[in-house]
Amino acid sequence: MTEPVLVVDLGSWALSAAVVTRDQLHLVRDPATGAARWPGGASLDPASKRLVAGEQLRNQHPRHYVDGVRRAVDANAPIWLGDQLVNGAELVAAALDAVVQEARRQHGDVRRLAVTVPAAYRTHDPRREMLVTAAAVAGFPDVELVHDPSAAVADPLAQLDLPDGAYVLVCDLGATWSATLTQVQRGMAVPLSQESSGSGRDLDVVLAADLRATLAEWVEPAFAAGGDTSVRANFHALDIVRRLKHRLSEAPEATDQVEPGAPPYTIRRNLLEQLTEPANRWLIASCRAVVARAGIVPAELAAVVLDGGCSHLPGVAQALHAGLGRPVTRPPEPELAVLRGAARLAGDRGTRTLPADPAPWRVEPLAWTVPGGRGRLVRWLAKEGEPYPAGAPLAQVRTADDRVFDLTAGRTGGVLLEHRVPVGGMVVSGAAAAHVRIVPTAERFQLAKRHHLRVAGDWLLMPDRRMLVEWSRTGEYVKVRAVDSGALVTELRPGRGAGRPQHGQVALGPNQQLSLVTWDADGHFAVWDVLSGRMTSSFSDGHRPDAVLVNEGEWRLVASGEGAASVGRYRRDVATVWDLATGARLDRIVGEDLMRRFAGYTGTSRADAFATEMASPDGRLRAAVLDGSVCVRDVETEAEVFRADLSPARQVRTAFCHQGRHLLARRTDDEGTSIDVWEVLQPA
Repeated sequence: MTEPVLVVDLGSWALSAAVVTRDQLHLVRDPATGAARWPGGASLDPASKRLVAGEQLRNQHPRHYVDGVRRAVDANAPIWLGDQLVNGAELVAAALDAVVQEARRQHGDVRRLAVTVPAAYRTHDPRREMLVTAAAVAGFPDVELVHDPSAAVADPLAQLDLPDGAYVLVCDLGATWSATLTQVQRGMAVPLSQESSGSGRDLDVVLAADLRATLAEWVEPAFAAGGDTSVRANFHALDIVRRLKHRLSEAPEATDQVEPGAPPYTIRRNLLEQLTEPANRWLIASCRAVVARAGIVPAELAAVVLDGGCSHLPGVAQALHAGLGRPVTRPPEPELAVLRGAARLAGDRGTRTLPADPAPWRVEPLAWTVPGGRGRLVRWLAKEGEPYPAGAPLAQVRTADDRVFDLTAGRTGGVLLEHRVPVGGMVVSGAAAAHVRIVPTAERFQLAKRHHLRVAGDWLLMPDRRMLVEWSRTGEYVKVRAVDSGALVTELRPGRGAGRPQHGQVALGPNQQLSLVTWDADGHFAVWDVLSGRMTSSFSDGHRPDAVLVNEGEWRLVASGEGAASVGRYRRDVATVWDLATGARLDRIVGEDLMRRFAGYTGTSRADAFATEMASPDGRLRAAVLDGSVCVRDVETEAEVFRADLSPARQVRTAFCHQGRHLLARRTDDEGTSIDVWEVLQPA
């Protein structure tokens, strides 16, 4: 990468910036203080009605000042500066203008811009559009937005080398505290779920109140020279406690207290720990919530990353480690972690080029050599816009000797775009009678066999069509495999040790949680979370179960046993309904042929994505099972592009994976169940 990129980490009350050139990061420092972080505020000049970034006018006109330009963006509403409403795009544009000017002064011209955004700014969020508008006003219509947690994971100083699919928890402790669960997808961490609070700002407010209460006689007279005394004093108090808090946080643990010198105020480590303790409790609870929301447990986290200006607060890292049971990564200078990671992602833009696709079709004239040189068109057999296969009759023509000929397509199918000759008109040899769109099907799609897997058990394709599940009806094992390679992702064997099950059924529980329900001949049941390997519930029916069915929607199980109850002199069946989440017994019914009464209860999972017919995700191909074969057709031309004979087989089902890159077929025969996987290839 040779083109310089300006990267701006736009925080709640401070911002930082850097210029990336040739993989080198150059900080853009605050011209007033030389610090790596800029104050993120702005003022509205009462005289010129012009927005001024920074703190130049804060003391003179405190009611025309906001301590964070992103406040109006976060609120998605304009704010009052003095007697004028100002929207978020205007405030951010003013801040970006100041940073751009300083970046060009320090490092030369920059023509590209990347700005960080919180994970809460989801796709299509109007706040994202507000930031794009602000960047366009500042002269960067092609601005890139990078999520804060994605950047934190990409921070080179964090030294995270994670495979695709790994889960990373990012705890960003700035003025706003947030916990975001991300997953690495194609080398980039993508946010999955997030929770946030104003814990950092709340802590500053509490400390500022303590300072003002302690030094009321010092703080207020310091601003008695002009109006707006209380507003100025509040800003000044917040500045003091923020500086002290960061100084104490970054000081060695042996340092018990720090003080600014003037005013005569001291902040102690034990006080900071006491005030931080409620925020720590919120952080741990939020981390657990976002992890559970994804259907995983903390033990499955590949990394926990701690960044932001408050990440050095006493006890935060220790509390997080104790609450989650996972090691915590806190990179050097964590307040700049997001900036460094965003710079790395912005610098990789050269690898994100998209070359033009080769044309999947071409327009050609259609002409025939007619006996005698010409003939009168009798009728068109194919309508305009209608696809046709190779060799299909398209029209009929009458020659001078009153013979009628069928005009057929060539060896390639296509779509008839335009009739050039009307009915009754003359079709002349060598002249275009129609225009068609040719779709070279053989060149567009080819399927190559990748692997064949056979087991004595059964197969299930997850509803999102990302993973294959291999399982034994004896409850001996469940294996989760990757579609593309068949590689083992995870395995559960609940039968190891005592209490070995004799039966098993795979089911999809709440939040699409892959589960295994096992039971033995004595009616002892257990429910297992396949991905974590944990037993989530267990219960005992007290008699031998003859039939067991599961309702995945209600997450219940019904088990019936023949002759398990007596009514007078007669033996009757008994069916027991259980809650699979808790193991609690919900109902007990006595009668005959009980299983017919339980609609929605099945002996196999209804979540299986295999089907007799399925379209590819892009809608261009359709696979269907026909007489023991899997047939794939081009939807546009209806031409068959692939066929695989899987006979002899009692049952065949097919599916495309979630990206459409692989075609799968499951067949069941006398030897068991097997999976065939083909890769769908398209020309480069």
